[in-house]
Amino acid sequence: MKHGVVAGRTGGHAQAGFALVLALLALLVLAGIASAALAASMGQLRAATMAGKVLSARTGARAGLETLLRSRRGTPQSQVDGGAVVLDSGTFAHEGTWRVHELRLASELHLFIAEGRMADGVVMREARVAWWMDPAARIRSHGAVVESASLEMGTAAEIRMDSILANRGGTSGCDELATYSGLVAAPHAALPDPPEWGGADGPPFGGLRLGWFSNQMLADLADHALAGGSFGTTSCDGCWLGLVHSRGDLLLTGRQSGVLAVHGSLRLAPGASWTGLVLVARNLALEDNSAVVGLVRAGGSVTLADGSVIDGSACAAYNALGAADSLARPIPLPSRSWAGPVPPSAG
Repeated sequence: MKHGVVAGRTGGHAQAGFALVLALLALLVLAGIASAALAASMGQLRAATMAGKVLSARTGARAGLETLLRSRRGTPQSQVDGGAVVLDSGTFAHEGTWRVHELRLASELHLFIAEGRMADGVVMREARVAWWMDPAARIRSHGAVVESASLEMGTAAEIRMDSILANRGGTSGCDELATYSGLVAAPHAALPDPPEWGGADGPPFGGLRLGWFSNQMLADLADHALAGGSFGTTSCDGCWLGLVHSRGDLLLTGRQSGVLAVHGSLRLAPGASWTGLVLVARNLALEDNSAVVGLVRAGGSVTLADGSVIDGSACAAYNALGAADSLARPIPLPSRSWAGPVPPSAG
């Protein structure tokens, strides 16, 4: 009897011990599963954190590029075959910094490389190719004082091309152009091929442009936007007007200076004058004793009446472009010029 009771107690202890072992094993399995899940979660968290930093750094780089393209004004200072220079820098979010390097690929083609950097060293870079007008390069692109489809000159009318780098009344000389050979090689020449000039069959520029500035861009950037009609003396008589754009045919009756872009035909009344750069989509007519001091491009004919003169002055055109602040900005080329992001790096 006692033996049976002892045996029963022993069996009960054995079952309890076995159950405890199973429970411990189950806990170990659950702990392993939890550890694996935690490790996976931590890995996903780290990956998500890195992805967020990469996205933030890339966003910062692109924001830096857009900031520079919106705000940058002035003439490029870098040189072809020279090193990259830092153009601008700033901050984004709470701990990010950006800066933009510029590399001059050609006289007016530039590569902007923006770098977005997080505080812990995550870096993303994006690049954009842009056209940035250089007044010296614009003037060098002229093959003659007058570029047009045809030219007619009356008695005693004159096109001068001597001393194109000399001073004029109210216009200083320009030593910056003195080293360029072949500058304005003739009094008159046919219009150059695109991209120096846009024809009616060459969208998106239509019949008027200045490099990569289309007619619409010139209208949008104009310091003085005209609908056409007559344009005479202003409160800024004799000073640089910047960019003047006319959407239609224009009659000039005063004496003004700057960059004049006419999306139509231009006529200078007797005694009127323009100093600087003249761009005309159609025809240009100078009446008796009127004058242009600078350089001319016209998509149609240029007609000089008796006693009128086009006094070739590369310096006048150069100075007019330099004074047109609205044009001193880089123009990003089409979206395909985006360079893809550089993978993140540390250090």
